[in-house]
Amino acid sequence: MRQVSAKPRLLPVCFTLLSALIWGSSTFAQQAIEDNIRPVAQVCLAGQPCVGTTGTASGTVPAATPAAAAPVVATPVPAVVEVAAPAAVAAAFDAAATYQMSCFACHGTGAAGAPKLGDKEAWSARLEKGMDSVMVNVTNGINAMPAKGMCMTCTDENLRALVDYMVSQ
Repeated sequence: MRQVSAKPRLLPVCFTLLSALIWGSSTFAQQAIEDNIRPVAQVCLAGQPCVGTTGTASGTVPAATPAAAAPVVATPVPAVVEVAAPAAVAAAFDAAATYQMSCFACHGTGAAGAPKLGDKEAWSARLEKGMDSVMVNVTNGINAMPAKGMCMTCTDENLRALVDYMVSQ
């Protein structure tokens, strides 16, 4: 009598399990990709329609049609955050407080050649080129100064008010 080894029978079972594992992981990978690229929330200005939204009025993201046949569960999107109108924000801008948060580190100490607050001579040398030239430098950054002086929430009018504040002190 001849003995038959279990190895030849084990090979088809391994291939079956491996194929099931590969098929299942691609389904989960597709769902993970869709979860990672879905927007977290929406920001809309008060009184203006939301631009670029993909969610429905009920606050849920519609299910996408994945390449695999596995269903994708719609996930609720957090409520829309309303932001005050730009005119109201501009009226509430406090140049002194914003200077302390964004500008003081360099313009209070003169770090990296930044003109100090109230240094009339240093500011007049820069203003000889005109306020438009100064504002281009403020907006785009110059030398060690980053764009907008790291005040990424500041509008052009806010930046102008900050420069006026620093010059007038």
